[in-house]
Amino acid sequence: MWEWCDHLRIGKSSVFVKKDLRPLPLTDAEFEADFFLDRVYSTKRQERWKGMLIDREFGGLLALEDVQLPPPTVNNLATLLAHAMLRPLAAGDRQRPRTIYLRDQPQWKELLPHLRQLEIEVVLGDDLPRFDEAVRDWMEKATKPPSHSDIQAALRKPFPERKRSWFTDAMGLMEWSDAMFKGAYPSRKVAVPAYEPTTVVSIRLTAEELGAILTQTNIAKTKKLRSRLEVMAAESDSIDLDVNDWSTVLLALCGTRAKAAPIRKHHLGTATKIANMLADALAIAPPSLQK
Repeated sequence: MWEWCDHLRIGKSSVFVKKDLRPLPLTDAEFEADFFLDRVYSTKRQERWKGMLIDREFGGLLALEDVQLPPPTVNNLATLLAHAMLRPLAAGDRQRPRTIYLRDQPQWKELLPHLRQLEIEVVLGDDLPRFDEAVRDWMEKATKPPSHSDIQAALRKPFPERKRSWFTDAMGLMEWSDAMFKGAYPSRKVAVPAYEPTTVVSIRLTAEELGAILTQTNIAKTKKLRSRLEVMAAESDSIDLDVNDWSTVLLALCGTRAKAAPIRKHHLGTATKIANMLADALAIAPPSLQK
């Protein structure tokens, strides 16, 4: 999930963990890393993006990753770099390189300070000679390989904007729900949260919305929460749940496995309604979905 996020996520929920990377020996190695649209395996319906990390001196491939949820994000880059350092391909040495060369993309800015904390110098530029050469070799596999100049021009382009879809909205709501859930607990930045996990919020839902939650989502497989919701639904249209339980409901609505698009859209609409009401009740920012 976090690789899809446009904001950097490091630590326990990611592969890029500085306490695991810091003990690695700092060497004189130089890496080149970037992402490219894989025209060999892309189709009209689905683009395939790959991340690749090359040793600058010898041209060895140290990491190769598929971007599961394109376009690439800073979290994809963090994962690519961590894999190259912690588990390089071809049984290479585990190491921290002295220098990493990256394409000058605005998406990478959040990661740069963390690399420098690991004593890794970052050099930004328009071209990456070893990486670009490897991409040209890769493209030779295509039925109609593009010219070298076309490949170079494509590599220099900014990554495309993510197109809005049911999936992107669902992922955005799930990210917001996770932030709401974590916001109920003390952290380094906020010692005393404005609300607690047990803070109860009352939300009015229609009989149709309640029925869908109880029968068409994973809530149907739960015992305690489903039973409580059934009791509340029988007594009133006002549902009183705490922050933890509302987070469970939101994730169930966003993570629906329904194949029919109208059902998915309906569930997402209910989730958006609940999230906006929770934001108002808890005095936090509502979810900001892509336009």
